[in-house]
Amino acid sequence: MASPTSTETNFRYFKPAKRRASQYEEVTLHTQWSPKNYAVLGWFNRSTYDGRPMWSDDASRLQASDWWGYRDPAQQWNRSYVDHQAKQEQAIELAIEGAKRDGRFAEITSLWRNEILAKYYAAYRYAEYGYFLCYSYMQREAPSDVVANTFIIQGIDKDRHAQAISLYGMDLEEAIPGFSDAEAQSVWMNDPVYQPSREYVERLLACRDWGEITVATNLLWEPLVAMLMTREFLGRFAPRHGDPVTWVILETVAVDRRKAIDATTELARFVIADRPDNRAVIQEWLNHWGPLAVRAAQAFAPLFECTEERPITFAAAWQRVTKEWQERLTTLGLTVPQEVLGQ
Repeated sequence: MASPTSTETNFRYFKPAKRRASQYEEVTLHTQWSPKNYAVLGWFNRSTYDGRPMWSDDASRLQASDWWGYRDPAQQWNRSYVDHQAKQEQAIELAIEGAKRDGRFAEITSLWRNEILAKYYAAYRYAEYGYFLCYSYMQREAPSDVVANTFIIQGIDKDRHAQAISLYGMDLEEAIPGFSDAEAQSVWMNDPVYQPSREYVERLLACRDWGEITVATNLLWEPLVAMLMTREFLGRFAPRHGDPVTWVILETVAVDRRKAIDATTELARFVIADRPDNRAVIQEWLNHWGPLAVRAAQAFAPLFECTEERPITFAAAWQRVTKEWQERLTTLGLTVPQEVLGQ
């Protein structure tokens, strides 16, 4: 909207983060209305059960004076997201096509193929899908469009990651006689390696604070448990066992993970700067979920000892991820739970 005497566009309905509005801001901001911005007559729709409005401050203990002031560091929106993911999917397809063409799947060691890929990597899709369900709830309860937009994208990422594991299993079934991931569900439900992870996911599915879920996910699970399993174990061990594709899939996962962690880090910075009391709330969540995350990560230790080639020990991998994680929390003025420092 421009004034009659102005030659430049002036976006009066929001304040850009920089001098000029970005395309991300133009298409994202204020698509979600509330009485705090443009629903001047009040909520036009409420729950017929309890009269609850479409969005409520009670959906999280985190509070902010203006939730529309948040910005995703990656500034992702539909077009940019679809373009990026198309490139990632093309990379996976090229890796699989090349492996099939050159007969590389036959070079995968039997233990890696029948135990790690068929059981433990295949079972990881259940964790990813569990987080997709968490994000489905979070995006519904997020109090502004710019906050909800990040959760929508992260949820789609999780669904894509789960599908990538399933699709890779189907490719392996075609290329390797006798390959099957039919035991994956049993591993997820019963194997000691995964029970702390399953508990973590199921507890989050029962959580009803969207802020707590994103902290427990992107400030604990992703930088500690997911990083340990996918980057340090699967990603580093796969090439040593003749697996030409898993690390390619996981590199696309790593790109998505970095964006998700950065988005939640910025959200934490934003709410703490706006209302310093939020720091104590986030710290309380870290202290509560920290021991559960440590237990989930420690349960993966036997995987680091069960293969022929061992490029890194569990202790070294754990030290690497906790160091990176501690540095991130320090930038927010948060402390690391003692359960992590004690490992």
